[in-house]
Amino acid sequence: MDIIQPDCTKVGGLSESRRIAWLAYDHNVTFVPHGWNTAVGLAADLHLVAALPVARYVEYLTPSPYIEEIVATPFTLDADGMLPIPTAPGLGLDLDWDGINRFSRGG
Repeated sequence: MDIIQPDCTKVGGLSESRRIAWLAYDHNVTFVPHGWNTAVGLAADLHLVAALPVARYVEYLTPSPYIEEIVATPFTLDADGMLPIPTAPGLGLDLDWDGINRFSRGG
């Protein structure tokens, strides 16, 4: 295996993803989180990669309403084509509750 792509929202959260990243490092396997879920998962993946010297990229899907339409301020690429890491408290997201309700089972 050359690349491992865990999804933070499916492997047990940030702590388990971090453990997987260090195991990948120990075995010379590239770690690229699989962020094909929601804006919350993408923000978690971005923070994880920023905190690890063994990771450089996050894979994510665009366009995706689950990423773009559930946050008040959508992710946008910077001048270098990179996604800036949210800097507000927590994961750095301000959720759009109308968007969340639109995609929820009850909404």
